[in-house]
Amino acid sequence: MTDNATEEKATGTQLLDRAVAILNHLGEVGRQGARVSDIAEEFGLNMSTAHRIISGLERHRYVERDEATKRYRLGLALFALGAKAADTTGMRRTCHPALMRIAAETGDTVFLMARNGFNTVCVDRQDGGYRIDSLTGQVGGQIPLGVGPASQAILAMLPAKEAEIILSANRSHYGRFNGLTVDQIKRELPGIRERRFAVDDGRLVEGISAVAVPIVVANGDVAGAIAINMTSARLRNRKVEDLVGVLRREVSEIEEKINPHDLPASG
Repeated sequence: MTDNATEEKATGTQLLDRAVAILNHLGEVGRQGARVSDIAEEFGLNMSTAHRIISGLERHRYVERDEATKRYRLGLALFALGAKAADTTGMRRTCHPALMRIAAETGDTVFLMARNGFNTVCVDRQDGGYRIDSLTGQVGGQIPLGVGPASQAILAMLPAKEAEIILSANRSHYGRFNGLTVDQIKRELPGIRERRFAVDDGRLVEGISAVAVPIVVANGDVAGAIAINMTSARLRNRKVEDLVGVLRREVSEIEEKINPHDLPASG
């Protein structure tokens, strides 16, 4: 039996696994999206199978097609599910007032990030007067762990062996983020862990800066991180220590409210 014939017989669990893999891939490529031919090549599928899976996902609004580029991106229905999932643990509800206070005080856009396997997912965001986007975009967007201050703040607080596994798994993904490498991330982690905050002054995306503080609960597990995103010009006119102080004040209250047993499994 040929590979294509075997592929066409795939049903049930196999198709589900492929659909999930495609959703994860679209999450990784972000807003640029991917063509059906790109997805077929990425997963070794023929065009018929790839199109059948993507069409099914599109019917349920888990993916959407840009008519101009013919590329597929994650759809709004998936973001809505992500927001609902975040609410199941109460973490989003617990943290949202803090995000509102930080955005009101600083005028900047504030993000709540959490770990999702080898990735970091945007659980919540609050826009300030100076609205700015991030690599993850809206709620539900995700990037590989190790990319950006919030993600690195989470990674730095994980056990060393666990962090090594994540870095190894994500190695092939880092290069598309302005040439980021595993070695560059490794050099940052000890300092982040010691001072308990991370900063990017425009290295990842030119002109965009961010400051992040991890959320570490009573048993030592890292629940996530809160980041303030702003233009690099705004950061140059402010003291990083002041922004970190604002974040730490809110994070310390959040850490007291979160029950470690309520955190979702992150592996």
